[in-house]
Amino acid sequence: MRNQRFNNPLIALWLFLVQLSAVCHALPDARLETRVDQAFDSFGLDGEGVLVAILDRGIDWKNNDFRNEDGTTRIKYILDFTEDKSSGVTYTEQQINDALANDTELAHRDAVGHGSTTTGIAAGNGRNSQEATYRGIASKASLIVVKVTSDGAPAHGDQAAEAAFFDPNLVLVGIDFVVEKAQELGMPVVMLLNLGSTGGPTDGTDSISRKIDEIVGEGKPGIVFVTGPGDDGGSDNRASAEIQPGQSVDLEIEKGQSGNLRLDLWYPSDGVGESGLDFSITAPDNAVYGPYASPASESAADDVEIANVFRYYHRGRDVDFSQSTNQKRQVLIDIFGPTGTYILNISRPNSASDSRSFIATLNPSRYSLNPQNRFLNFVVPGNIWTGATAFNNITPTNYVLKDTWTDIDGIQRTDPPNTGAIGDIWTGSSVGPTFDGRLGIDVAAPGEHLITVYAPDSYWATFDFNRVDAFYGKANAVSAAAPLATGIIALMLQANPELDALQVREILRQTARSDAFTGEVPNATWGYGKIDAFNAAQAALQIAVGGTQASIIVASNGDSTITFQSIENASYSIEYKDDLLDSEWATLVSLLPSAGSETSYTDATLAPGQTRFYRIQLAD
Repeated sequence: MRNQRFNNPLIALWLFLVQLSAVCHALPDARLETRVDQAFDSFGLDGEGVLVAILDRGIDWKNNDFRNEDGTTRIKYILDFTEDKSSGVTYTEQQINDALANDTELAHRDAVGHGSTTTGIAAGNGRNSQEATYRGIASKASLIVVKVTSDGAPAHGDQAAEAAFFDPNLVLVGIDFVVEKAQELGMPVVMLLNLGSTGGPTDGTDSISRKIDEIVGEGKPGIVFVTGPGDDGGSDNRASAEIQPGQSVDLEIEKGQSGNLRLDLWYPSDGVGESGLDFSITAPDNAVYGPYASPASESAADDVEIANVFRYYHRGRDVDFSQSTNQKRQVLIDIFGPTGTYILNISRPNSASDSRSFIATLNPSRYSLNPQNRFLNFVVPGNIWTGATAFNNITPTNYVLKDTWTDIDGIQRTDPPNTGAIGDIWTGSSVGPTFDGRLGIDVAAPGEHLITVYAPDSYWATFDFNRVDAFYGKANAVSAAAPLATGIIALMLQANPELDALQVREILRQTARSDAFTGEVPNATWGYGKIDAFNAAQAALQIAVGGTQASIIVASNGDSTITFQSIENASYSIEYKDDLLDSEWATLVSLLPSAGSETSYTDATLAPGQTRFYRIQLAD
């Protein structure tokens, strides 16, 4: 059922766009698909006055897509944890501009390339492309960049290698940094944490989720957080079962890939160590290890390493690795032994008075791996990453927009057939539900695939088959869908900076569209359907100009006659703006008598070809 706040049966408060001529633009498919350019043409929304904060792998700060027409930077701050893993190194707008003006270097880079691509989708201005063809969604937004991770990059060209790093505590520091700087700048902000893979408590109780819920939510206007569900869809990487007292189950795990395979298992605790779960492990050579009894207390840990086979960690609920508050125990097993089938025997002691259920995940376990890492039994749906399960987060998934492109050498490229049909969900999109049974997914954005910024000195730029020219290349997966949704949210905050995260999420949900691919919505794959920037912007403006009682209709009438529903024997005021983002409405007529159930008025001051916005209100 659609939210009733978008309807008002008593007061006719309608916003009209009267446009006598239209301007055509060359539009990339993603902006057409999501109606971003229609939102720009109708409302003038381009992200100006809004901060887009990207928590990712850094940025190509010299890139023209992140600079203004005069060559100055659009970046307000960079915070880089590459060298300083405590407080990081901060670069200000002035420092960046000085480096640009003097052609000097900063000790910051996007060695991988992921962060620049993310930022380009959300907010690149396309200055390196003809007619800004490859501009992002919020092309005039200001930027904050926090380098919170790196996948690692080998030495390439004249670029030194970069070591991989990730520490969830850095994410917490980075989030606080963004909040502080947004407050100092007095600007609304949408943050995107563009990382994450299956594992962890997955119920909104890990440290990152709790930080998200601390800084965004109801009654906290102008600040929104986004992180996608992950790229672990299409694989059997979640398992669950209930175990009765005195019984056991054999959880079978196929390790198809060499290297490390991590199993992360969670089960409820009642605070009594003797009533936990016990474990033993059978390796592919039939060697049996264990049994390993449950830790004796909630602050105890049982850590075991078997050389060349696995590391086993069983943690009481007060000492789990995710700093969770869900009153669960964690069993984490890193399997680095040979490939083959491992059996995890899980038993419940005879002395226990009730059953215990567990939920476990595997990582890496993706549809594209061949052979697979996967569970062979007790498989259940879901692979959303734990950070996306914050209660106030906005979680966009990914669907297929295109499956072909022409690379920089003129070679026609095509995605593998198991990627997903055009219009359908991308096979690798992680899906819900969360461990605690919530849907998990809010909306879907077309991130498969997009053409956007490639940092020329990055590792990604060494792959010519993904590049389309010297400055742009292919982006895909949830890592492309999430910044697209982030840019749309920036447009919504430009339209109405007073929206809080829950209002933004509800608007996105209620204005999303469904089709034959989404099926009946909401569901744990698509959320509420495919994101629609025009509908979302219109709804955001509705709240901005009329409050929660408002109803908006936007029409391109081709003339200057305004027609609206009215109440008999009432009077109306009509106000207008020539720029919808101006702060003040001008009065066109103050006491217009109702003509019955429908009233019309002709604006004689409107010039041919002029765009004007109207607000109609019941007069006092």
